[in-house]
Amino acid sequence: MSIGELAKQLGDAIAADEIIVKYKAAKAAYEANDALRSSLYEYETQRSILGEEYAKADGERNEGLISLARERMEQLAREIVSAEEYRDFTAAEQEVNRLMQEVNSTISAAVFGEAPCTHDCSTCHAACASKNGQ
Repeated sequence: MSIGELAKQLGDAIAADEIIVKYKAAKAAYEANDALRSSLYEYETQRSILGEEYAKADGERNEGLISLARERMEQLAREIVSAEEYRDFTAAEQEVNRLMQEVNSTISAAVFGEAPCTHDCSTCHAACASKNGQ
């Protein structure tokens, strides 16, 4: 079997994993929440306004606009992070990242013959930075 075929099998197995299934469901719910998407869009718009104002010379900045944009961004940020779909999606995204790091570490260990650093010196035989207190 070729490396490409094995990679496809691994990809299929990862796609079927419960972590990925949960991620896809959380992403779909996140994307279906129109109020959340609107808040995210407005947040990015306010951030753009701030960027434009901060790019101006000190005397040309509209401090009132900066203050309003900051206040609105803070309000929007509270709305965004309080949305269940946002929290579920970010948690699922973190789990996917952890899974992919684990998969990549396992593959690297098999290819290069070295286990990844776990920062648990009891599992390590190398002179790593953690073992040396660095």
